[in-house]
This record gives sequence, structure tokens and C-alpha cells, in this order.
Amino acid sequence: MSLVRTAFRGLAALRSAPAFHPVGVLYEGRAVVEGAGPLPTGEVDCLVRLSKGIGTSRGMPDLLGIAVRLLHAPPVDIVCTTAPGGTGWRRFVLRPARRWTGATLTSLMTWRSPTGRHLQALVEVSDPRLVTPEPDVLVGRLPVRLALRVVGRHGVVQVGSIEVSRRSELDRPAFDPVLHPPAGWRLAPVWL
Repeated sequence: MSLVRTAFRGLAALRSAPAFHPVGVLYEGRAVVEGAGPLPTGEVDCLVRLSKGIGTSRGMPDLLGIAVRLLHAPPVDIVCTTAPGGTGWRRFVLRPARRWTGATLTSLMTWRSPTGRHLQALVEVSDPRLVTPEPDVLVGRLPVRLALRVVGRHGVVQVGSIEVSRRSELDRPAFDPVLHPPAGWRLAPVWL
């Protein structure tokens, strides 16, 4: 484990930025979640960060990322990256994308309940105006609505939406789904 940590720290030092998703844009908005599951239900303010995973040149495909902090007390962080789809094995594989429009982003890792139930977060982007892979794509196009789902082996457990309404002037928060999981749940697999 220390070898992996050392590698990530080295890459971050070399870039003078985080090892992954080094460049992004922070937005503010409002999330609504319905249904019984790990996420608190109802309406809540949120922070949303769009980023490129590797940090490719402008206009180039990348692993697109969306990090969401639901501003409950305590907060809940959801971190997702582009995947081939939202069902079956497709939720567990990374895929670079050329645009935000039509992208499905997955948490890859699951939340695990005390009873052993595993669920995953998905964010879907359908706005046809978001035709580049850049994190600043929302600027000048707000508000933008994102679809949020929590899914498991047997289908959808929770549904929701995130309305991104403005660019944020806040300092970049450290989104961390390990430190900020839904209450009573933890990120799995534990070894990771």
C-alpha cells in the first residue's frame, strides 16, 4: 500500500496538482433525492465539480469526472467517472468521453451497508448543449440538470436530480467518499 501512496504523491508533486482530476470547475446547485436507500431524501444544496481525470489538452477525450457534495450535516460525497453505461458490468469499467452530453458516470466503487448490501451511484448527463469534454462547459449554459440514480444488482433504488445553477467562488473542497459516505454505509471494497 505504501508503494501506491508514494506513486500517487509523486505524480501529484510532479504536476503540482492532484494525481487524478487535476483541473476542474466548481459549481453550486440543488439536489433532490427520492426513494429508500443510502442517500438522505429530500432537497438540499450541493457543490458540483466537473473535471478531466488525466488532464488532457483542451478538446481531447478524457475520463470525465463529476464530484458532488450533498450539503447535509454531515455532508455526503459522490465521486463518479465516465463509464460505458449504467447497467451490469458497464458500471464497473472506465471509458474516456469526447463530450458531457450523453455521458454516464459511475462511482465504480460501491457503498456497503451493515447487512452487506452493495449499491452504486450513477450520474447521467443529457443536455445536448454540452458538446465538449471541458469542465467549464456549463459556463454560459446554466442552469443545467443532471440525473442521479442509486442502483444495485436488482435495479434502481433511489432517483434524483441535480440542478447546477451557478459557478462557485468557493475554494475547491476535498471531495472524499471514504470520509463522507452516507450515514451507516461505507465505501467498498474496504482494502482500496
